[in-house]
Amino acid sequence: MRATGRSDLVDLEVYVHAETEKALFVSGVGPGSDKRVWLPKSQIEINDRSQFLAEITVPEWLAIDKELV
Repeated sequence: MRATGRSDLVDLEVYVHAETEKALFVSGVGPGSDKRVWLPKSQIEINDRSQFLAEITVPEWLAIDKELV
């Protein structure tokens, strides 16, 4: 997790396993980050994206709720 200077948002690097029109199916990057979760695109900002990795900004409450931090 990288601080953004905005207390209610966090930047994350995630593996993208699937994508629909409305959501990304992701898991965290690194050891012990194999839990996969759906993130609604309406709640996240995709900053950078390759085929399997994405850098996203999410509300802190969502990252905690989905156990990504």
